[in-house]
Amino acid sequence: MTLLDLIRRPHAYFEALKRLPPAPWRIAWLPILAGLIGGVASVLLSRAILDTQLLSTSAALGIQLPGTLVYMLTVVFSAALSFVTWLILWGMGQLGAGKEARGGEVYGASFLAPLLWSLALLALALLLPPQVSVAAPKLGGLSGEALRTATGKYTAEVLTQYGTSPLVRFSNVMTYAVYLLQFWLAYIGFQTLTGERARAWRGVLYPGVLFLVLGAAALLIAGAAASLSGLM
Repeated sequence: MTLLDLIRRPHAYFEALKRLPPAPWRIAWLPILAGLIGGVASVLLSRAILDTQLLSTSAALGIQLPGTLVYMLTVVFSAALSFVTWLILWGMGQLGAGKEARGGEVYGASFLAPLLWSLALLALALLLPPQVSVAAPKLGGLSGEALRTATGKYTAEVLTQYGTSPLVRFSNVMTYAVYLLQFWLAYIGFQTLTGERARAWRGVLYPGVLFLVLGAAALLIAGAAASLSGLM
């Protein structure tokens, strides 16, 4: 039984896993790999945004930051975030479904879904990169409010063009679809390993609700920050 069988025959995959001794870190490499590939795909997809942020930051600090370093940090951050996400899913899933549900292995295996999508997105970003044709502003001699205005206008124009890209829109939709697929796989895993639907539902609802709350809090904080910056 291989990981690819998880997509084709998820019940059979988890039945095979059930016969193995528990090993929470057995598939710990998969969230990290998914995060790395996802980070590379994100860099290729959102390079225009990263370059815009790099230009604004360099202008504000008065130094030229290397773009390669920013790209590498983005990839490393993506891998770290994926790993931390797995740890949270593991903990909350085990809290809901119980230790017998083997949350670390179940949610670890579920990262096959984002890995496959990241590979597909990587290919799409190479073949059909978002087209952004906004000319970079001339920031020489600008400072203070004039510099913030110029970089802010440039960033807004880039974001507007970037957001209209069909690939970007498709990627946004697919990201949520992949999340749902992960939780569906986890539900099958928990039900197979515990034999109880109630515990399986708790195993996916506990982390699902947590991430919804965190996402809503992030949106509220971002909105408040944008309002405050607009008043200043």
